[in-house]
Amino acid sequence: MATRTYAIYKGLQRPLVFKVFKGRFIYMALGALVGGITAGIVASVVLGAIAGLVAMAIVAIPLLMVIIEKQKQGLYEKRRDDAVFIIPSKHTIYRKHEGKKAI
Repeated sequence: MATRTYAIYKGLQRPLVFKVFKGRFIYMALGALVGGITAGIVASVVLGAIAGLVAMAIVAIPLLMVIIEKQKQGLYEKRRDDAVFIIPSKHTIYRKHEGKKAI
């Protein structure tokens, strides 16, 4: 009797992308927009409609710019060193007939 094989769906195998944002940065951008809208609502209730729009722009736009910059830097913190590092060898080299180190 022949063995049956079944296709297994493994997803699209591509990262999730929406407009400029990728992966978990989509959720960060959504949070920035919600924060901007919340600040706009609070400012419009307290100060007026124009102040609400200005507050929404003042909060949402810089947060989105920061998120875009963080996305360019990468998902995890990386060190960027501009120096040249010389790493010494772990092995010692001896001359053939002497007991002293050559290097």
